[in-house]
Amino acid sequence: MNEFPTGPHDRDDQRVRRLLDEAVSDVEPREALGSIHARTKVSSMQSKRSWLLGAGAAVVATAATVAAVTVLSDGTTDEGPDRVGPAATGTAEPSEASVPSKSPSPSPTESSAPATEVVPVYYVGDTSRGPRLYREFHKTPGGDAFEPLRASLERAIAARGDGPDDPDYRSPWPSGTGLGQASFDGDVVTISLEPPDGGGESTNLRDRPPGMSEDEAAIAIEQLIYTAQAALQEGRPGVQFLINGQRTDRLLGQPASEPLAQGDAMDVLAQVWIIAPAEGAEVTAPFGVSGLAAAFEANVQWELMKGDRVVERGFTMAEECCTMAPYSFDVTAPPGQYTLVVHDSDPSGGEGFAPWEDTKKVTILP
Repeated sequence: MNEFPTGPHDRDDQRVRRLLDEAVSDVEPREALGSIHARTKVSSMQSKRSWLLGAGAAVVATAATVAAVTVLSDGTTDEGPDRVGPAATGTAEPSEASVPSKSPSPSPTESSAPATEVVPVYYVGDTSRGPRLYREFHKTPGGDAFEPLRASLERAIAARGDGPDDPDYRSPWPSGTGLGQASFDGDVVTISLEPPDGGGESTNLRDRPPGMSEDEAAIAIEQLIYTAQAALQEGRPGVQFLINGQRTDRLLGQPASEPLAQGDAMDVLAQVWIIAPAEGAEVTAPFGVSGLAAAFEANVQWELMKGDRVVERGFTMAEECCTMAPYSFDVTAPPGQYTLVVHDSDPSGGEGFAPWEDTKKVTILP
């Protein structure tokens, strides 16, 4: 295992490097998954997703996470090599994180600042195929009692923190939903949720609340599964959901009596992510753009918009076609405020779904 610095301002490096070390385990699940077995199928998000239940056969889980550059929640970027494991040699499995450059040694004044940690959080965004998952990294208070699982989950359900940095993302959980127990026993993650306002008929969490679609309910559960697995870095264990500390047969109207596996990445994740720059980032030209895309013929296209006007446009190739794979390119433009749009091509010529896309607002400094 790698040796990490222990100074207060090296905690972010330590946390993200620990995330990075899990890249290889994303390709194959660890043996802990062998204790969670039989499958059941739940229809959602316009294709059937697999849920893992009971006792039977082991699960092979698909990794779904970040590559290229980690963007911290304050809008700054720390570039570093991305250890994507097999993706670097042509396979499509993205890594859990990237490595930011080492922070400078803190001054005596800086050393007294509260410790912070970096945690991964999945949020929901709307796409032409329905709600899908995107991921951000967030700084959160650390310290000796820091629990990455709880910190990530609390942000995911909006019980703590300011929510996603990108205004296009959201948490679909009913307002006021709380987090009770959050633990991992080596085989199964246990997450106990607390209904808002005592759990009245419309907010009891067992049933799907009025106004929430089945797709939205399914992606809300996937949001917490993906977030928990990314925070723990212990392979892809199943997740047992509880309500007020008690087993439940359903969660938001979805089957939940046994530990649940993550849904397939192609059914759950948005298929184009911008990883860097972050939403609201201030950059100098030329600036680098990086992310993940499952693009047709690996063709990734982009525009830099000023209002409705295209200032610059171009294209690049992802490392692999049709599965989440890294891409990168550079952008040069005059100083100003812009919207960066990255998307795949439309092989249907407008007859099918609109292309996958992600957007970020950026400011190019003089």
